[in-house]
Amino acid sequence: MGVSDYDETIGLADLRGPANDIRLLQAVLRDRGVTDIVVLADGVAGGVRPTRAAILAALRDAAQTARADDFVYVHLSGHGTQQADPQGDESDGLDEVFLPADTARADPGAGVIPNAIVDDEIGAAVDAIRATGADVWLVLDSCHSGSGLRAASPRAAARFVDPQTLGITATRSAVAEAGAVDHAAPDLPGRYLAFYAARSNELAREVDLAPEGATEPQWYGLFTAKLAARLQQEAAPSFRQLFQAVLRDMNDASVPGGARLQTPSWEGDLIDAALFSGERAEGRRRFSVRGDQLSAGLLHGLGNGSLVALYANPADPEEARLGFAQVEDAEATLAFLRPVAADCQPAAGAFCARAGALPPQARFAQLAARPVDLRIAIAPPVDLLTGERLGSAHPAAAGLAAGIAQGGSAVAGFELALDPDSYEIETVWDGHALWFGYRASLGAQPMGLSWVPEAEPLAPLLERIGRAETLARMLGALVGGGSILNPNPVALTADYRPTRIDDLAPVGAGVSPVRECRAALANVMGKPAERLEQRASLKQCDQVYFGAQGTTAGARDVNRIHIDAQFCIHAEYARIEGSTAPHPLGPEMTICSDCPGGYSAGEERVFLVVTENAENAEALNLEGLVENCGAAAGGTRGTAQRQTMSFLGRIARRPDTRGSFGAVGISDIWVEETGWTVLPREQAFARAGH
Repeated sequence: MGVSDYDETIGLADLRGPANDIRLLQAVLRDRGVTDIVVLADGVAGGVRPTRAAILAALRDAAQTARADDFVYVHLSGHGTQQADPQGDESDGLDEVFLPADTARADPGAGVIPNAIVDDEIGAAVDAIRATGADVWLVLDSCHSGSGLRAASPRAAARFVDPQTLGITATRSAVAEAGAVDHAAPDLPGRYLAFYAARSNELAREVDLAPEGATEPQWYGLFTAKLAARLQQEAAPSFRQLFQAVLRDMNDASVPGGARLQTPSWEGDLIDAALFSGERAEGRRRFSVRGDQLSAGLLHGLGNGSLVALYANPADPEEARLGFAQVEDAEATLAFLRPVAADCQPAAGAFCARAGALPPQARFAQLAARPVDLRIAIAPPVDLLTGERLGSAHPAAAGLAAGIAQGGSAVAGFELALDPDSYEIETVWDGHALWFGYRASLGAQPMGLSWVPEAEPLAPLLERIGRAETLARMLGALVGGGSILNPNPVALTADYRPTRIDDLAPVGAGVSPVRECRAALANVMGKPAERLEQRASLKQCDQVYFGAQGTTAGARDVNRIHIDAQFCIHAEYARIEGSTAPHPLGPEMTICSDCPGGYSAGEERVFLVVTENAENAEALNLEGLVENCGAAAGGTRGTAQRQTMSFLGRIARRPDTRGSFGAVGISDIWVEETGWTVLPREQAFARAGH
C-alpha cells in the first residue's frame, strides 16, 4: 500500500516515493517466489486507489483468506502524523496515524483527522490475521511524529504532516516511536513482527537515489529502498540480521546527511525467525561495530574480556570471520574492542595480548566465548522430612555431584560448585524427587524445580539454574544504584489483585487451573488492585500488574525480566515515551502454584530494567535473548541458549556507581527489583485458617 497523491488543496503535499516503493517491492517479492500480491497504490499499474475504506477492506480480506502457517507481509508507504489518543493507551498521549489518499481536513475543534487510519486500527487488523494462525510482518514507512522539517539535502524530503495542516492540534513530545502494533494481543496463534522506518522524534525520509548525472530523479522511501535492497541479496537468514543490516545501511555515507537522522525500530516475536517463515533461523546475534566501538555491552552479555568474532555483514557465514577481538571498558550498552589472535582463550581478570589492528572492513561482532568468572554454589541435598543431609552414596546426592562436576562452560560464563556453607540454591529430597530453589521448601512442602534421578537428564536443569542465577545476581548488583542527581526517569509500579481463598478448589480436588482462575478472578474483577509489597506471599490465581510512566520528556527502553519458581526466565519489553500517561509493562501475570504445566510453587523474582534510548542504534529489547526455557530458549524467538551468558558480567565488582561524579560506566541504566513467594496450596489454605 503506497499513497503518493494527496489533496493539495488542504495543504497536504504529494509524495514522490511511495509509487516507486511499491513497484520495487513487487519486483523483489516476485523474485522471491511470491505470487499472491495485492496492490493499493496510486500511480502503479493495476493498483487500487489507497483510500481508508480500500486499505481496511484489504486487511479484512487478508484475515478472511489467511490460513494457519501462512505468512502475510503488509507494507505501508505514505504520510504519517499524530493526533490525540482518546483511549488513553499511549504513554505519550498521542495516537500514530497513517494518512490514506482520501485524508481530509478536520472541522474546527474536532481533534480527529477525517479518514486517517489510527495505529489501534492497524493493530486490530494485524491481530485479526494472526487469529487465523498466520504470521504477519508489518512494515510502516511513514513519519509518526516530528517538530517540523529539519535541514536536509535537496535530495531528501520528509513523510510527515504537521497535524495543524489538517486542522487539529496534537501536543507532541520529543520521544521515541510507539509502534503501530504496540498493544498486539500476546496469545494469538499467529506471531508478528513490525518494522518502523523512524522514531517519533525523527522524520521518515524519501530520498532521490538517482546516480550522479541522471536526467530524471528516482525517489524512494529511504527505509523501503534499503530494505528491498537487502531482501534482493537473500543474505540475512533472520529478520534480526536483516534489521541490523538495514540499520547499518541507513547510516551509510552515501545517504544524504539529513536523511541519516532517522532510526528504524522493530517489535514482535518473529525477530529471530527465518525470512518470510516462522522457522527458527540458525546463527547468533551480531552487533554493530564502528571503528573500535561496539554498540552492545553488559546488558547484551558482553562483559570485559568477552571474545568476539568480527564480520563485514550481519549475515556472513561463520567461516567468513575477519578476525577476533576482546571486549574492554564495557558499559551497559556500549563497549570497546581490542584486536587479539585467533587462539585467545578468555580468562577472568586478564586480557589476551593485543595482536595487530582491527580489520578496517569489520562492521559486526558476534560472541565467541566469555571468561568463566562467576561461581554459583548449590547446597548438598537434605531430606525434606528429617532435615538431615543425604549421604554421598544416595542416588540424588551422587547424581547432583556428578552433574555439578560437568556443569558450566566458557560460553555460559559461569561455573557450578557444591558448597554446604555458602550457597545460593537450596536442595531438598522428598523421597521421590530432588528440588532446587532459592528456598526449596515451606513447611512440609517442597518448592521450586524438581528432578527425578534416572528419569531425566540433570544437565539441562543445571544449565537453566546457572543462567537464571547469573542473571539474577548481576541485575541485583545494579538495584538501587541511582542518586538524587540521577534518578530513574521512569516511575515503575507493581500492584496485585488477590483472589478469595473461598473461591479456590480444596487440596486434591483436581480442578483445571484455567477454569479455577477464570472463576476466581471473575469475583474480584471490580475491586481495585493493591500495592505489591516486597517478598509478599501470593497464592493460586492472584494477579500481578506492572506499570511504567516516564517522569521527563524522552524515550526509554524498559524490560521486565521475570525469573519464576522453576528458574525459567521470561522477558517483556515496552518503549516508554514522554510523561503523559502510564503504560502497562507486559501483560498481567496470573500466579499459580498449580499451573497448567504442573506444580510451580516457590520463590520468584522480577527485575525492571530501564535504559536510555540511543539514536541510530537498535532498541534494547531483551525478548528472545534471555529466555532459557521451552521454545523461547532455542526455537521461535532466537538462539537464547547460546546467547544468554554472564548477563552483566563483571559489573558487580566495579567500584563506580551511577551517581558518582566523573565515573565512566553505567549512567544509562536503572534496575528495580521485586519478588514474592508462590505459596503451595496447602500453605495458602493453612494461612487462611482453613
